[in-house]
Amino acid sequence: MAERQALAQRKKARKKKKKSRSYKGRALLWIFLFMVADEITPGLPLAEVFLLALLIFLPRWLLEMVHRVYEYMPDRQSWHTVGDICKRDVITVAPDARALEVAQLMRDEHLRSLIVVEARPYVPEAEEVAETEDKAAGKKGKALAKTAGTSIQVPVGIVTDRDLALRVEGQGLLWEDTLIEEIMTPDPVVARADQDVHAVVEKMREIGARQLPIVDERGHLIGTLSLDDTIAMLSHSLDDMVELLQREIQREAEVSR
Repeated sequence: MAERQALAQRKKARKKKKKSRSYKGRALLWIFLFMVADEITPGLPLAEVFLLALLIFLPRWLLEMVHRVYEYMPDRQSWHTVGDICKRDVITVAPDARALEVAQLMRDEHLRSLIVVEARPYVPEAEEVAETEDKAAGKKGKALAKTAGTSIQVPVGIVTDRDLALRVEGQGLLWEDTLIEEIMTPDPVVARADQDVHAVVEKMREIGARQLPIVDERGHLIGTLSLDDTIAMLSHSLDDMVELLQREIQREAEVSR
């Protein structure tokens, strides 16, 4: 009986080792496929399309795989945060903007959605005030003056071309008189700039969004993150992955000598 248990434990240990090796092998295989797709399709964004498909249908798996691949690189870059890759140049509208003005803006800028922002005075939370007091060391007034009372742009809604079509045209409202706050989707889900891309993409998948407003620690809008931005990040990471593949091939060749 004891011999059977010992044999079963040895088999289990072998299976675990095999799984660990196979994961690394699969990671290298995907790197190779990405590299080949990127090299053999000049002028055609096949690699990007491939990455986009994986990101849409298997976002957690793909980003975790890329994240773990970096663990094999001694001089790997630190994992990206949303603030590293989000678009900072954001076109916004106010809640009291007219539907006609917004429709013209979206047409001129070739946009399908806009973030609606509202100017609000920044009021630090109690925890932040306490932290500021500690850092200021008796200079509370000067430290808080830099933040408290300043105006920040807070995302309060999102309006899309679909909203304009269904809620203005579909309901027979007047374009000149309809305010954006009447037809926008209020209280949008936002992400903070210090969050990692993996977590935010997972959030986008859960709520079915292709784009999220990005805010700083005060709630001030600083940019937007779309699936296209994450695809660009992964595409730029291909060079690092190719370098990893070359190192692994060279290492295997040296070991086999």
